[in-house]
Order: sequence, then structure tokens, then C-alpha cells
Amino acid sequence: MFRPACYCFLLLAWAPCLLLAQHEDSLRLSVTMMSELVQAGNFEGAQLEADLFRDYLQRNQLLCPAVAVPVLSKIYTHNEDKKSALAFFSAATGDARRDPNPETQVALLKALVQAYDDWAEHKAAFHCQKLLLQARDSLAAHLHQEAMDSLQNRLDSLLRTQKIDADAQARYVQLDRSLLAYLALALTGLFLGLILYNWRNNIRWRKRLARKTLENDFLRSERFTSTIATEPALVPQPESPVQLHEQPVSQAPEGRRPEKTVLLIEPNRQIVLYLKSLLTDRFEVETAATPAEGLQLASNHLPDLIVCDAVLNGLTGIDVIRQIKLSERTNHIPVILLTDKPGNDGKLDALRAGADAWFSRPVLHQVFDNQITHLLDAQKKQQETFARFLHLYFSENRMALQDPFLAKAVQIIDQHLSDPDFLADDLARKMQLHKQHFVKKLRVLTGKDPAQLIRELRLEKARALLEKRAGTPQAIAELVGFASTGSFALAFKEYFGENTALLRMPE
Repeated sequence: MFRPACYCFLLLAWAPCLLLAQHEDSLRLSVTMMSELVQAGNFEGAQLEADLFRDYLQRNQLLCPAVAVPVLSKIYTHNEDKKSALAFFSAATGDARRDPNPETQVALLKALVQAYDDWAEHKAAFHCQKLLLQARDSLAAHLHQEAMDSLQNRLDSLLRTQKIDADAQARYVQLDRSLLAYLALALTGLFLGLILYNWRNNIRWRKRLARKTLENDFLRSERFTSTIATEPALVPQPESPVQLHEQPVSQAPEGRRPEKTVLLIEPNRQIVLYLKSLLTDRFEVETAATPAEGLQLASNHLPDLIVCDAVLNGLTGIDVIRQIKLSERTNHIPVILLTDKPGNDGKLDALRAGADAWFSRPVLHQVFDNQITHLLDAQKKQQETFARFLHLYFSENRMALQDPFLAKAVQIIDQHLSDPDFLADDLARKMQLHKQHFVKKLRVLTGKDPAQLIRELRLEKARALLEKRAGTPQAIAELVGFASTGSFALAFKEYFGENTALLRMPE
């Protein structure tokens, strides 16, 4: 009996709040729709929507929002309907007088003063200006009272905290500083006395041990071997030393492994160890000592960065980098060339190889780290550029895409947007790449998975069609490859943050 009663009480308490929130959403949606009609030049539809808006306010006895005043004023100005405008302004003035919230009251009166000035109703504007001054004074007093209440609450909280601290301190024994000093001095003296006693005791036992050793040596001497049997030694013989086995040191648990990988194509072991020390904090390092091994690892694993030496066994690093950059499978990977030539000669080798950066040995840690950061930032900028290209792909301001791999992928997706069965596997097959390698390369270049890219292209085309009023949401959903209108609406809302109803063709 208790729980149903509580639920009913909570429902009755929250019902007005829920109803008020629903009215606010309806008013906001209506004002947004009138603004879009005004921007589109449809003032007749805007006039009709304005009449419905006023009727909704009057029927539900709601206060007029301030944002609606300039919109309706612009509608009535274009339609030259001064009578409706003045009637609306008069009703809004009444709403401002009975508004209990000083902030919304000030905003509404300010909008009404501007609207009356636009209609050259200076007397009414002057009247609203006086109401605005009174509302501002009321708002200032309200804010002052809130500030005073906040200060009083903070003061009360501080007093309560001080009282709690005083009660907590009263629970502990309070000692004088001089007593603490004497106690510390006594403990120090006791500690020093124990050390002195231990030292003197060790000296005494050492003397006794030395004397006993001399006695045993005297008993074993040759003078007494004929008459006195040798007595067993009083001091126990030292046992055989215990062999201590070194226990393996338990290593600390490793942290999270880096997400990015780097491939070092370097035959010199010392240089590999040095480069590892520079890269292990940001990359998972893989090494290759020969050109063939380096090309195979680059093709199979598709690392995020490649560092290659210009001098290799059997094949120069310039040729290795050139093969990496000419392969469609690996041409997106940034490559750093290590050369023993300084100045323009090293730069010329890097240009011949197609490397993204070059360094002369020895490599400086700070410069090397800054260059890697620059290359990773360049990848992020490339992903941001592709995101802008994606947003403008179906508009008149379409950008040109420089990467042929991405251009081909987008073109294939565009050709199959209406096919709901076109998936990431089909796209990888048409790109003539293994799915795993295709996904990794596309993610590096765009920051998106193939399924995500297909979905976003479908939604971008749907938005362009909705803005052009090319059909109903149901027809457009089928046109861009969505199986159901519900899934299309949810995906559109999640991606753009707005409902498809706002872009729907008027019936």
C-alpha cells in the first residue's frame, strides 16, 4: 500500500514540470519553423504559422518568449499587417507584466521596445521602456538578494566547518611544544644509549672470542701432543658457507601497450637500440635488418611509421623507401630516412627516395621527437580535411580530393549508395585489397572505418536531398540505402543532431 501511494505522489508532483517542458519544446519548434519560413521567403506560410503560434499561447495561457517577438514583427512588417502586429505586441506586453521571472521579463520588454520602435509606435515604446527600467531594477534587486543569500550560505558553511574542526581537535590530546621537545630529546638519548650499549657489548664478546681462540691454539701446540690429548675445540667450527641463489627479480607490470607501431629498417644493432630508446614510449617497435625483411614487414603489418637507414646490405635505403612509396598498399605510411650525408646532400637523398623527413646521424632526441610529432599532426590535419570534404561532397562547394585512393573509394561508395546490401567487404573487394589492410589504411587516411564512411556518405546525401525538398523522408531513406525509415531517422538524428521533420517537404 505504501509504494503505489508514493508513486502516485511523485507522478502528481512531476506532471506540471513535464507539461511545462513539453510546452517549451513546442514553442521553440514553432519559432524555429517560422524563422526558416522567413529565411525561405514564404511569408504567407509564416503568417499562418504566426496565427497558430498566438492561438497556442492564448489557449494554453502561456507567456510569450522573447525570441518570438522579432520573428513575428518581421512577418507582419513584410505582410503590412499592422493591426495584427499591435495586437500581438499588446498581448506580449501583458505577458511581460505577469511574468514572475525578472530575467525573461527583461528580455521580453527589451524585444518589445525594439519592435515598437520599428513600427514607429513611440508612445507604446516609451511605456515599455518604463516597464523595462522597473524590471531591470527588480532583476538587480533579485540578483543582489541571491548574492547575499549565497554569501550567507557560504558563511554558514564555513562556521559549520570550523565547528566540526573544533570538535575533531577536541578528541585528541593536546601537548605543549616544550613537552614534545623534551620527549623527543629523551627518545633520542635512549636511542643513542642503545647504540652505545650494543657497540660495547660487541667489543666484549669479540675479546672473549679472541681469548678462547688463543687457548685452543695453545692446547693444540706441539709441546702437549705427547702428554695431553688434544681436546675438542671449544669454539664451533664454521660451517660450510651457504650458497645463496639469487632470486629472480619480479618485474613491474607493464602499462598499456602503445596503439601505434613503428618499423626500424636498420642493420646496425647499436643504432637500433638507440632508436628504440627514443620510440618505445610512443610506439610498439618492430625491427628489420635486411631490405627484403623490411619490405615484407611493411607490406604485411602496415606500421604507422617507418624509419629506414640509407645504407643497407644489398640494397640502398633510397630504393627501399621508393618501393614503399610506389606501392598502393604502403604509400600512405610516413617514412623517415637516416643518412650519413649532411646538409643538401642528405636532403637530396630524401627527395629522391620520396621520404617525408630525413636526419643525419647522430640523431638528436628533441629534434627527432619534434619531427615525429609533426608527421602525426599532419595525419590529423589530413583527416580533418577529409571530414570537410565529406560534408561538402554533395553540395555546390565540393572540394577536390588529392589522394587517388580516397577518391576511388568515395566514388565507389557513391555509385552504390542506393544498395542497402553494399557493405565494407564489398568496398574492400572493389578496391582490390585485403579487408584488414584496407581498413587500416582507410583509418589512417580518414580516421574512419569503411562501414562508418559508407554510413556518413549515405546521411550526407540524404541531408542534401532533404534540403532540396527532393522527396519525403521515406523515399529518401530508400534512395540512400536504408532498409527502414526508423533506422534512417535515428541515424540522421545521431549524426546531425536534428530531426528529419525539420527538413521535410510541406504537405
